[in-house]
This record gives sequence, C-alpha cells and structure tokens, in this order.
Amino acid sequence: MRTDDRAERNQRMFKQRLETAATAGGRCALGRADRWWTELRTLDRLTVENVRMDGFFDHVTRGQYEVKLWNRLAEALQGCDAADAVAVWHRQIAEAEANAQDKGGTMGHPTRDARRALLREANANFAQDASHSFRRVS
Repeated sequence: MRTDDRAERNQRMFKQRLETAATAGGRCALGRADRWWTELRTLDRLTVENVRMDGFFDHVTRGQYEVKLWNRLAEALQGCDAADAVAVWHRQIAEAEANAQDKGGTMGHPTRDARRALLREANANFAQDASHSFRRVS
C-alpha cells in the first residue's frame, strides 16, 4: 500500500470518527434538552412563575440551541473533504467561542437580553464540549 493511499484512508477514517462524535454530541445535547422539557411538562400547575423560578425555560432554550450547533457541525463535516475535516471542526469551535464572547450592545429589552445571554452560554458550552470531543477522538 502506498503512503498516499494510507494517508487518505487515515483521513477518511478520522473524518468518520469526527462525524460520529458530532452526531453523538448532538444526541447528548438533545437528551439534556428533552429531560428538562419532560420535567417541565410534568409540573402539576405550569405557571409563568414556576417556569421562570426553576429555570426550565433557560435550560430548554440553551439545549435547543446547542443541538443546532452540533447539527451544524455534523452538516459541515458531511459536506467537506476528508483532508478539511479537522479545519472545519476547529472553525466551528472558533466561531462558537467568538459568539460566546460577543457581548454586543444592550438591546434594552429584558427578554431579548436574556435570550442573548442564553445563546452566549450555549456557544460556550458547545465550544468546550466540541474541544473535549475532538481530544477524545484524536
């Protein structure tokens, strides 16, 4: 077997491991969001107050956004060459880290500001989890 063939095969195999890790990360994020959603639906009396006080809305919203980030990573990996898989993975992490740091201007609307904070947290969680997943796969 030629060295070039072996290198290409190794790149394809590594890309497959990254795709599997991205899919697994999405399933884990979805599982966390589903657990919170299930717990929210089982409350005896669902009111605005107990949803806010218990933070269910925050967890579900953050979880849904994290699932989107993992799905975006999986889609980006599927659409790239095996040689570019590592760069794609790191590009997605860097984008999430930048979004997590982006404070932006205050919008002056409490709900929008809270949502922006949740999205920053989701980006930070995704960047950290994706970095750990990459190290495990490597």
